[in-house]
Amino acid sequence: MSDNADTPTNISLSASVSESLEYKTVSVFLVLLVCGVGIVGNVMVVMVVFTTRHMRTPTNCYLVSLAIADLTVLVAAGLPNVADSLTGTWVFGHAGCLGITYLQYLGINVSSCSITAFTVERYIAICHPIKAQTVCTVSRAKRIIAGVWIFTCIYCMLWFFLVDIQVGQDGHVQCGYRVKRDLYLPIYLIDFAIFYVIPLLLAIVLYGLIARILYLSSLPNQSETSATTLRRSCREGPESSGGKGSRPIRSGHSSRKQSHITALDPCLIYL
Repeated sequence: MSDNADTPTNISLSASVSESLEYKTVSVFLVLLVCGVGIVGNVMVVMVVFTTRHMRTPTNCYLVSLAIADLTVLVAAGLPNVADSLTGTWVFGHAGCLGITYLQYLGINVSSCSITAFTVERYIAICHPIKAQTVCTVSRAKRIIAGVWIFTCIYCMLWFFLVDIQVGQDGHVQCGYRVKRDLYLPIYLIDFAIFYVIPLLLAIVLYGLIARILYLSSLPNQSETSATTLRRSCREGPESSGGKGSRPIRSGHSSRKQSHITALDPCLIYL
């Protein structure tokens, strides 16, 4: 009975090991694929804006900030996950635990702030185009981006004191929380409010105003367009038909019938 009882256990263990290997292989491949495509794409965005002079616009400045923030997240979050999947333990030490956690939250928060600044810039450019000529400048965009990065760098320093290396009873090393997770709830709520709720509400309001302006901006009516076209064709008609420098010659017979022709030909109204 003991042999029969042990056999299914061994089969289940071997099956779980094979599933774990397959899971690690697929997860590592997907993480490397996403990180590779994301890193190449964001690096190309930064290089194009930096090397092309006419691409240095306020909008592209915010896109460069967003691209750098995404690169930070891809490197700080993707590559450690690959190492953890391959080795099964944390291999970057105490300094790596602090630095990688800091960079992860830094990239996420800067991305949110960059998108918010980009949204405000688009709102001013579309809804207030005259004011945008003096407000939406490259120098001002650079100052806003610098302020965003400085504020977020200082704010995220809190995570230097919230994470640490933890060693389990089996010798497994991981980068985790220094205190109980219940104590992190206020921090997560503040992050959620500052970097998600407020930017989301602001984006909804501003894009709603942008959509309203674009929807209410009246295009020329069909009647006005046809009248303008008729007026233009009537003005250009005599010159094109008579050639350059030619003048229409009116006989006495045509002069006597001018009033009748005017009633029949609408072009004469604009002559």
